[in-house]
Amino acid sequence: MAFLATLAYELHPQTEPDAAKLLRAELVGRRWQDRYEGERMPANALWMRRSGATTDEVHAACAEDLHKAVAAVAAMGKRIVLLRAWLQVTGAGTWSLIPGKAPAA
Repeated sequence: MAFLATLAYELHPQTEPDAAKLLRAELVGRRWQDRYEGERMPANALWMRRSGATTDEVHAACAEDLHKAVAAVAAMGKRIVLLRAWLQVTGAGTWSLIPGKAPAA
């Protein structure tokens, strides 16, 4: 089953600007999207379609992505501190345009 996950995160104000950029790049490298229909997402917000058996399974995998990406940036010698994050996972098939025309009234 495919789900849509939306991630918003906040870094400590003293996080190096390069570290913040590297974190976003790490997450994009892990299939997170920083654009929707060609438009940039807000700063510190990403989304993805992810398969899983349950929303809990997808939530855990997305949280693991974030923590591994932060660790990867820290391993580069960059100062980075994740303060908090918000993750919302929604059910299968709940995002798309409505095809066809509205019925005549």
